[in-house]
Amino acid sequence: MAISGRAAACTALILPSTKTTPLPSTVSVNPRARPRSKATTAATMAVAAPHASAGGAVLDRPAFDQSQLDTLPVPEEGGDTGRLKDRKGTGSGDSYKVLLVDDAKHTEKLVEKALPQVVPSITAESARQLFHESRLKGVAVVIVAVKEHAEFYAHMMVRQGLRSAIEPDSDLAS
Repeated sequence: MAISGRAAACTALILPSTKTTPLPSTVSVNPRARPRSKATTAATMAVAAPHASAGGAVLDRPAFDQSQLDTLPVPEEGGDTGRLKDRKGTGSGDSYKVLLVDDAKHTEKLVEKALPQVVPSITAESARQLFHESRLKGVAVVIVAVKEHAEFYAHMMVRQGLRSAIEPDSDLAS
C-alpha cells in the first residue's frame, strides 16, 4: 500500500524512527517552531499509533433507504388564494375586488398577455373577455381576494401597463 508524500512526512514528524528519511519537496518545515517535550511526543505517539496501524481510514458509504426518494405530489396550476368573480364566497367582509379600469392605451393583446402573468387563475380567453367588458362598462372585475392580495394584483397590473383599482366586495351590492 503506497502512502502519499504528505502522509509520509507527517508520519515521520510524529513517529520517531531510527533511520532518517529526507522530506519531500512539497513539505515545508517551520524553523521557528518550538521543539516538543518528551511528554507531548509520547502523548502524540499514543494517539497517532492506533491510526497508523489501522491502515487507511476509508469510510464505508452509508446505507440509503430508497423509499425516501418517492416522488412528491405535483402541485396544481395557479394556487392563488383569491376567487374569480363568478364564484360566491362566504362574505366575511375582508374581500376586495380587483378592477381592470378601461384606458385608451389598453389593447386586447396587452391585456391578454399581462393578466395571465399577474393572476395565475386567469386564462388568455378570460382576459380577452375582461378587456371587452371593461370597454363596454368602464371597469371589469378581475378577481376577488383578501386586501393584501388585491393590492398586490392591482400593483402588478399597473407595472404591466394596465390601469387597475381595488374596492371592497360587499354582498349587499351584488
